[in-house]
Amino acid sequence: MQHKGDLIVDGDHETTGQVTGTTYVRPGGRLIANGQLAGGLIIEPGGIAVVHGQVARNIINHGTLTLYGQVVGKVIGHSPVNDVGPDQIVGADLEVPFRGTTVSWTSSQ
Repeated sequence: MQHKGDLIVDGDHETTGQVTGTTYVRPGGRLIANGQLAGGLIIEPGGIAVVHGQVARNIINHGTLTLYGQVVGKVIGHSPVNDVGPDQIVGADLEVPFRGTTVSWTSSQ
């Protein structure tokens, strides 16, 4: 099933299709993503995301990320809590405009 627009997760939520906008996981939210997150993923402190599918943009992670699927962009912020392979994080997304200092994480394999 397709979700058009942004998705805000502040409780338990599971996706199985495509989310066309940006997906936000708020503090206390828990996301299980089985489909495609076309607009990217932002995990706030206290948020949890488990990605089995594909994130078609960047992931900004200030919470807890478990990555079993693939990220077309980069993982910015905290690294995933599990080991990931080099083909899981492509790193080809558009640059994200930020003020200040950011940390981008990629696989070391």
